[in-house]
Amino acid sequence: MKKSVAAVLTAGIMAAGVISSGLTVFAEDAEEKTYSVTYNLNDGNTEDMPGFQFLSADMKGLTSYDSRLYVQIDLTLDGKDGYKLVSDCYCVENGKKAEVGDDTGIGVTMTTTAEGTYTDNGDDTITIDTPEHVHHDMFTDTYSIQMKEAAGMNVLGNTEDGSYDSDDLPEMTSMVPETVFTVNDKDEIVTYNYLHPEDYETEETEDGADAAASDSAAAGNELIAIPSDDEQTTFTLFDNGTYEFYFASYDVKDNGTYAYDADSQTLTITDANGKETKSEADGDNVKFHYEYSESDQLTGDFTVEAAALADALK
Repeated sequence: MKKSVAAVLTAGIMAAGVISSGLTVFAEDAEEKTYSVTYNLNDGNTEDMPGFQFLSADMKGLTSYDSRLYVQIDLTLDGKDGYKLVSDCYCVENGKKAEVGDDTGIGVTMTTTAEGTYTDNGDDTITIDTPEHVHHDMFTDTYSIQMKEAAGMNVLGNTEDGSYDSDDLPEMTSMVPETVFTVNDKDEIVTYNYLHPEDYETEETEDGADAAASDSAAAGNELIAIPSDDEQTTFTLFDNGTYEFYFASYDVKDNGTYAYDADSQTLTITDANGKETKSEADGDNVKFHYEYSESDQLTGDFTVEAAALADALK
């Protein structure tokens, strides 16, 4: 009789997925689950992408202009308390993922893998802690290097292509801050945000040359906006002696100063690095070739009527 009762109890315990041994009880592991989101211009969701993607650059601007660019984020939960986050930025050409070294020249490897612990908040949100380990690969190709320079890709200031690991650079864990993910029952990441946004507000609004340059241009009133000959870029002159070069495809802004000689109708441009560019007369027009201060691959050829330029700058 005792054996029969013991057998029934054992069968019941095993059926419930629990094995009891002494005072220790082990529950069956919860199922592993992955939540994902892919941002791409063709999907119409790039404007919804947060301004950080756990990568070596903020790719929000570029993915909003170039449909070949994708950012895919996968958050895998092990069902206990461990997570694995993979954020991958890549280019697609002719329906295939472009690889570094292939004949497209636009292949880019920009991938972060992070592992740490998480908390399921029970309300369709998941909070991930600062990771215990981070690895990042950053490789560019013949043409994608232009994207690297335009977006300012770097790992803790390191701009060289290569593989970076937090075992060697512990500060890399800052690439994946404590973040709250909102998910749904379709295993999709709806959105994600910093857990402590106040820690990043100053950094995002004040840090970097772009912010300072933008402030400089904003201090003046627009006098004339000159579209490039291919209409891909714009060169705007302000009444405080500053200019802004804007390359829409890469969401790049470049600022500096200019001077105009009314007698010779010559425009002299000085960029942030002190490089000087002078316009040339071409009949009734003024022409100049401008190169982005951080990359001679991002350029624009501009033509403006001499009379219109003189009138704007009088």
